[in-house]
Amino acid sequence: MTETAPLILLGGSFDPIHNGHLWMAHEVYRHCLALDISAEIRFLPTARSPFKHTQTSAKHRLAMLRAALRDTPFGIDRTEVYSPPPTYTLDTLTRIRARIGSARSLIFVMGQDSLESLPRWKGGYELLALTHLWVFPRLEPTANPQAQPSMTLAAELTARHTTTLQSLQQQPSGLIYLDDQMPPAISSSHTRQHLATTELFKNSLPKRVIKYNESTKLYGFTSPYES
Repeated sequence: MTETAPLILLGGSFDPIHNGHLWMAHEVYRHCLALDISAEIRFLPTARSPFKHTQTSAKHRLAMLRAALRDTPFGIDRTEVYSPPPTYTLDTLTRIRARIGSARSLIFVMGQDSLESLPRWKGGYELLALTHLWVFPRLEPTANPQAQPSMTLAAELTARHTTTLQSLQQQPSGLIYLDDQMPPAISSSHTRQHLATTELFKNSLPKRVIKYNESTKLYGFTSPYES
């Protein structure tokens, strides 16, 4: 991978990584292949949240990521995962931008819910000085699976909207691409809560992650988390 190839990051706690995360990565990869965009796609696990006292440790979340991403074209970016809390996406992307330089395209993938909450993030829309945003619709696991995606941008962001992925490659940051493909309605929190009782939720996880959970007893057992 060249140093000029777009760097695409999928952020999240990945507690645990599930098939919805992988679907999103493969969808991004498929788009890039179709447009002959040679991008580097990496999962960016977040640090432990100071507000989630039961969040699984970085050691286990990284182990599950490595297992799930084996034999895929995707990598892992560890810039944030071991950072002491509190950590903020703005600070993480600032560190990554300093590392990759000012000219390389940086693309941060997020869900519609994250985009809508962006004004409450540290720095808010300042993120767009560092990165492009590639946004997927978000459907809650309890919602109607036949629902159609519908996304709109806040008035102050409409000038940032682009309908072509090629434009994300042509400048380093500042644009928002709205993807109309609906990811599977899978939630890490729902998966953790129901993994022990419902086979359906096992189908939400990569087989290697299920095997890891069976050996470590992270979720769905007497002690659902390990520090």
